[in-house]
Amino acid sequence: MPVTDPVALAALLVAVVGAIFAASRLRGLARLFAVVPPVLWCYFAPMLMRAAGALPAASPVYDGMSSYGLLVALFLMMLSVDLRSIRALGWRPVAMMLIGTLGIVLGGIVTYLIFRPFLPEDAWMGLAALSGSWIGGTANLVAIKEGLGAPDSVIAPIIVVDTVVGYGWMAVMLALTGFQQRFDRWVGADPRLVADLEARTTDPALGRLPSTTADLAVLLALGLGAAVGSRLIAAGIPPLRVPMQGEMVTVISTSTWAI
Repeated sequence: MPVTDPVALAALLVAVVGAIFAASRLRGLARLFAVVPPVLWCYFAPMLMRAAGALPAASPVYDGMSSYGLLVALFLMMLSVDLRSIRALGWRPVAMMLIGTLGIVLGGIVTYLIFRPFLPEDAWMGLAALSGSWIGGTANLVAIKEGLGAPDSVIAPIIVVDTVVGYGWMAVMLALTGFQQRFDRWVGADPRLVADLEARTTDPALGRLPSTTADLAVLLALGLGAAVGSRLIAAGIPPLRVPMQGEMVTVISTSTWAI
């Protein structure tokens, strides 16, 4: 029997996420979580539980998480961005990031146009979410999925592609780290700025303090305030619809504007 009580369902989902991150700290499972990170397990586990009948297909808890929980998480994640350190790196790293982002977006469009005859009609949603993942990580994939209203049947195979291709490429990049200094000399890169940035973001002695109850309360207030404010602003912006295969399809919904 699926868990239908909203409070019990929310507690179960929180417990699942907590168990996954607790397991990721175990030495015996370090290799497993190095290949498939905890965030992806947090996405897969509820899908498997739904398939097993432990979770309902629809619930007000899901609506609340997609409408407000996701916005809170994205806002709090953005608070950790160190813009001063990024600016200190100069324009080249930023230009590389933007060029890479453009390449992924255009690559997704070109790939869809090439394979469109062999794909289902809503496959473009999956490719959009995949491009978002390769630009901004799994959180971005979930954000685009919710913004477009992409069904799980489209996202499920995309998660497999995201994991296999993304971490396969990461393995190649890790294998090439032995050539890092040679590559830096070839392109004239200055590794000191990057080393300084890594030190400032990872050393707990440099400005990072233990969180207090007051800190957590402020973060929760900021996150919820930003989420509610985003929903209110988005409600006043009309959705963007475009013609596709003889009908008008929403490509930027109210949820997308909020995100």
